[in-house]
Amino acid sequence: MEQIKLNKENPELEFKLNSEDSSLLIHSAFVTSQKNFENEWTNFISKVKLTAELKYVVFDDQQGCFIDERKNQFPIHLLVDPYQVQPIFQLNKLIKNETIKIGINTDLKFYRTLKLELKDYENLDSNHTLEFNIEKFKIDD
Repeated sequence: MEQIKLNKENPELEFKLNSEDSSLLIHSAFVTSQKNFENEWTNFISKVKLTAELKYVVFDDQQGCFIDERKNQFPIHLLVDPYQVQPIFQLNKLIKNETIKIGINTDLKFYRTLKLELKDYENLDSNHTLEFNIEKFKIDD
């Protein structure tokens, strides 16, 4: 198991998927802060949105210019229980790679990139960090 962090300075991480059965398991997430923030973490959670995105670049031209891509984006919910006092979320969220067809070609392709992104609805406090305990399967950083 390893830890990754997302915050205002580092709002996204990308992983390279090596096969159609690549996956990422997010065991848990927790909010940390550089200051004493007893109940401020609920404010932080209410201001951010966590998304995962699977992406496949369909075509790059010879100069490296981007032409087209296929994406599958979905939210990862961090729901706060009314009686929750600690900023810890047991997610056990498994993000599996998928196969896709492109155009009339019958060959199946698989997504090549997985991106986790922290999106903010309002001005995000730079003191807070969302840390994850993850396990990677057939994935490179």
